[in-house]
Amino acid sequence: MTRDADRRTDPADVTVLFAAEATVLEGWHGVLREVIDEVDARIHAVSEKIRRLPAAGDHDEALVADEGSATGLAPFPVRRP
Repeated sequence: MTRDADRRTDPADVTVLFAAEATVLEGWHGVLREVIDEVDARIHAVSEKIRRLPAAGDHDEALVADEGSATGLAPFPVRRP
C-alpha cells in the first residue's frame, strides 16, 4: 500500500475545499463570459461593416462615400484603365 492510502481524509475538509474551488471557478467563468460577450460584439460590428462594403465593381463610388470613415483606414487608390 502507498502512503496516500494510509491517510484518511475528512469528508468535511474535502467538501470545504471543493466548495472553495467551485467559487473560484464560478468567478473565472463570469470573467470569461464577459470577455466572450465583448469579442462577440466586436465580431458582430466588424461583420456589419464588411456586409456594408460595396460590391466588387463599386470601388469609385465607395471612395467618395467612405472618405470620412470611422475605421481610421485610408481609402485605397483606384486604378483606372
